Amino acid sequence: MKLILGYIASLFLLVSISFADEFSYLEKDNNSWLQIYSNLLRAQTLDDEIKSLEKTVQKAVGKNKIELTQLLKLQTSKKKILDELPQSFDAMLEKITIGDTFKEISFIEYLLKNQKSNYAIQTKKLTFVKEEYLEALKHLNAELELVSKKEVKDTSKEYQLQMALDFFKSAKGLLDHKAEVLRHKQELYLHELKSYESTQLPRIMLNIGIIFFIFILFHLLKYFITKRIENEDQLFKIKKILNITFFLLLLLVIVIFNINNIIYAATLIGFIAAAITISMKEYLQSIVSWLHLSFGNFIKLGDRILINVNNQQVIGEVIDISPFKVTLYESINNTTSVQLKRAGRIIFIPNNYFVNNYVYNYTHDKMKTIYDLIEFRIPFSVDAQKVEEIVQEITIEATERYMEVAAKQFVSLKKRYDMRSRDFRPRIHLVPDAVEPCYILYIWYVTPYHQIMEFKSQLSQKIVNRFQEENISFYIK
Repeated sequence: MKLILGYIASLFLLVSISFADEFSYLEKDNNSWLQIYSNLLRAQTLDDEIKSLEKTVQKAVGKNKIELTQLLKLQTSKKKILDELPQSFDAMLEKITIGDTFKEISFIEYLLKNQKSNYAIQTKKLTFVKEEYLEALKHLNAELELVSKKEVKDTSKEYQLQMALDFFKSAKGLLDHKAEVLRHKQELYLHELKSYESTQLPRIMLNIGIIFFIFILFHLLKYFITKRIENEDQLFKIKKILNITFFLLLLLVIVIFNINNIIYAATLIGFIAAAITISMKEYLQSIVSWLHLSFGNFIKLGDRILINVNNQQVIGEVIDISPFKVTLYESINNTTSVQLKRAGRIIFIPNNYFVNNYVYNYTHDKMKTIYDLIEFRIPFSVDAQKVEEIVQEITIEATERYMEVAAKQFVSLKKRYDMRSRDFRPRIHLVPDAVEPCYILYIWYVTPYHQIMEFKSQLSQKIVNRFQEENISFYIK
């Protein structure tokens, strides 16, 4: 008897399952409302079937229990798949939204994120959903009319259609409510937008106009100063002062514009300063170093300097000092001749490098001369005193005019620093070599910084010619 009841229950479940798939008359292609409603009915029917199957499985035995268990797993899998589809009108209408919270309009939002277009898009979406809703009602009414006209009434189908119509009519309130909320938010936003345009926007435009005026004024001022001042060093410093003044004035104007909310202004400036400090650390260091270079006066345009970059000597003339870098023109000199074997390149060095590294200035202040060196190897057999006299004579004769120039230039340097008086005569030294049996002849002499190689060539030729005339042996290692 129990076995018969089990088969009857199974038959009942199979019939109900087939009924669960008979909702095609409630569907219409490309209609979200009918599809969601159909998904809802299928989900409810499957829930009921699963509950009934669970009870039947508990009472079943043997082979019948195994079959019913498999059927239960199948229906549970169908329910999981069906749950992935939308089953609520609310979920469909929630996609038509412009946000739950209303934010105060800012100038950036006014320019880039104006919500008018967003409201227009959401309104079109709502209109489309309304049209689908009316199509769904029309479809259901048409299906109900067809069922009613049949001679043999399908009471179950007629009942389902009538239930669907009642459900859809009650859902119309959701559409009306959504339309009312969207209209209310749009009116509120348009009111705030109009208020912003009539109150805050003119003030902001005036502020931008003032900033633009200051910008134009500073550029005109720099233009006229450039035309009137011919001294390049003075012009460079004045331009730097004007740039700094412009940025400080700009910052002051921004603070004054936000004086009504000074806490906000101070906080804003603080956050901006912190963000700039973190993200632009190297650039800020370069700008601070640029101020140091501009007003420290230890290097300036036209100076020849030498620095060590990655254990390599870099020497050249300063042709530009910008907020981020110093630009050098690589000159022809001993370093480029002996080590690099090339010259004439443009070298860019970050400003912050000059703060933490040594800088050798060949032309600081008014000093335009430096000591240069020539070396010879002289055998011990040669008369060292005679060699020293010959070299002294030639070098003094060749450098006499540069000695006078260096002495005059040193007067200016001495006024600036606590320095002893110096004699710029040539320095001649004969030092025994620690490796070979000979003297090393060191000839130090004063020469203009821009004629180092030319003068070394001329002086070396004179000394070599004189050594040859006097039969003095020498060699260069």
